[in-house]
Amino acid sequence: MGVVVPQAATVEQRLREALRRGDLDGYLRALSDTHVLVFGSRRLADEGLDDPEAPLGLVQDMGGAKRVFAVTPNQTVDPGPRLVYHAMTLRSMLRRCRPLTWQLVVNQGTDHEGRIPVKKLAAWVDAHPEEIRPLADYGDRLTALDSWEREGALAAALACGAHLAVQNEVPWNAIGQVYNDYPADARLLRDGWRITATDQWRAELEELLRAEGTAVEVWQSETDVVAAHLAALRRDGVADPDATRDPPPVQAWYFGRAVNLARWATAIRLCDQEEAREAVLRAGDLAAAHYRDWREFSTGYLLGRLLHFGDLERKQYYRPLRKVHRILCEDPASPWRTLNLADAAA
Repeated sequence: MGVVVPQAATVEQRLREALRRGDLDGYLRALSDTHVLVFGSRRLADEGLDDPEAPLGLVQDMGGAKRVFAVTPNQTVDPGPRLVYHAMTLRSMLRRCRPLTWQLVVNQGTDHEGRIPVKKLAAWVDAHPEEIRPLADYGDRLTALDSWEREGALAAALACGAHLAVQNEVPWNAIGQVYNDYPADARLLRDGWRITATDQWRAELEELLRAEGTAVEVWQSETDVVAAHLAALRRDGVADPDATRDPPPVQAWYFGRAVNLARWATAIRLCDQEEAREAVLRAGDLAAAHYRDWREFSTGYLLGRLLHFGDLERKQYYRPLRKVHRILCEDPASPWRTLNLADAAA
């Protein structure tokens, strides 16, 4: 069974209750269970994209008073054209925001806003190293944003991208100002997709929605390889052993990635939310036309991934997604349990 962490029901509620009690320790323990998104300069983020020690402009000078502004993942807002989000733990924030002469402001303007002097924050982090969940531990967890829809065509279309959302432990149901964080999202599109401009993104999106590529070519030509993969998917409980369609099409591999490509592009300002929304809805509509249910969609996605990467032994490109498949199929809060794939149809 997967783990469901609805951010507002955990982090924000704990912050609110700790603030009401005047409990700084409880407040910081709640923040330590998640990452925070810290506002920084977009210009500096772009200039230092490949330098892990480059200045990020995280410390804001507010009339002589130094502030670091951060939000929890469920409280993201539009940071405006000059600011972006950086995902950090309390420890990494302290390391990057030198000298330690500032005040941390968490979720400004909410009923659980916290203002924490950096000396108190640093002392608490030093005294509780085991409390802070490192960013390297993130992944394979189902999360959702309460501020976004969990029903209807858009939600069902976003659920077509849930494999990668769960694998990266990002909310499955949002098209927002951040995916992982701005530098990570920008590097992913640049290095993994060779995308740095809007026209490149649009061209890649259309190619994915046409579902033309290696996976489809192998699916059509190498029947023995496809049969071997499908037999393994059935043994592992991924594919339905009683399915009448044999093998399922692999277009899901393209449609699922198209959903995430739209989300990444929004996060690094290559498109606006409306254009991304239309792209996601198109991908969802295509998925609903090709597949009867989520299990068949997921089988097609995993099969397409195996064929795309030529993972004949079903290791690197299969085992991590097999776990994700089980989370999405078994967790009661999964959109695959609460929505029908047909809901994504236009």
